[in-house]
Amino acid sequence: MRKYAYHGRPITFTVEVYPDVIPCLGGITMKQFYLDADAAVQAWRKQLAFVPETFGDAIPPREPTAAPLSYGHLVCLGCPLRYPEDAEPNVSPAVSSLDDAIALLKDARGMDFSKTAIWKHYAAMSDTIRAAFPQAPKFAGLGMEGPLTSAALLRGQDFYLDLLDEPEKCAEYLSLMTGSIVEYLKQTRRVNGQPEYSAGGVGLCDDLASMVPPSMWDTHVVPFWRQYYRSLTSSKNWSVHCEALYPAHLPYLRKAGIIRYQPSVSPRLTLENVRANTDIPFDWLLYAYRITDMTDAEIAAWQDETLAAGVTSLRTQFGRFAIEAGKLDRISAWVSAAERYRVSD
Repeated sequence: MRKYAYHGRPITFTVEVYPDVIPCLGGITMKQFYLDADAAVQAWRKQLAFVPETFGDAIPPREPTAAPLSYGHLVCLGCPLRYPEDAEPNVSPAVSSLDDAIALLKDARGMDFSKTAIWKHYAAMSDTIRAAFPQAPKFAGLGMEGPLTSAALLRGQDFYLDLLDEPEKCAEYLSLMTGSIVEYLKQTRRVNGQPEYSAGGVGLCDDLASMVPPSMWDTHVVPFWRQYYRSLTSSKNWSVHCEALYPAHLPYLRKAGIIRYQPSVSPRLTLENVRANTDIPFDWLLYAYRITDMTDAEIAAWQDETLAAGVTSLRTQFGRFAIEAGKLDRISAWVSAAERYRVSD
């Protein structure tokens, strides 16, 4: 593994491979990637060969699993799932009122998620993937979103009106949703032979928390993030991925107990206003849709400016677009620019 440093301090340069790279390289549709395990295996083989052939040891290929679906928990709860022919699957709301959402979650307490059709499908997909790639996890790909994102997707966009009209009832809804997410994660841990309650760190992805105004975070975000972490680990190593936050949201990260923050695609944030509003370590992403239009000099300057601001974890990404547009040389330019900071092993 390559090592890098800035003024003697260890730093990391990461290039993430989007899931849509796998069906692109395999010559299959996204729908096939999610539904046809044998086609997915062949596509994974192509990706495992393509990435090292293209980038050497600078970028690790994505590790095979059943196709990643962040809405697994919501589908188990009854959200309809649609598979577009050549785009990622998406879900629709399962209820038409806040009362119905609360009732659904009360009824779902203690449910066996493995009895649902989507879980069974992912169990079978995982078995096929693992037969081809023994290093793959026993059960993976069927994921979950955080409390606010899950609450909004299950209820629909009227959830944001509910927050204003019935804040106390929304707090009950969010507590039930968080509990359901925790039970879902505990069941996936059991299937994979992991402890339900761990001593290791825990991460959370909850992008739609950014739609909640900062004035409501003390009552409708922070308590439920803390409920999530406390229910899953004895560690204080709590990290969060939350896109599209505003500077005014950032002070609440510390209140929630977060020690690492990933802003990812957050157009309102800059290196300067993040630093001004939180002291929590964060990484910084050069967006996949920006790097493809940048020159070598611009990519190098972006890295230099980010490091000078004190960030030690730098990221970029590539997906299907970069391959089809012939822009992978921009990813190679990122790797080359990072070499200026490489240190001996």
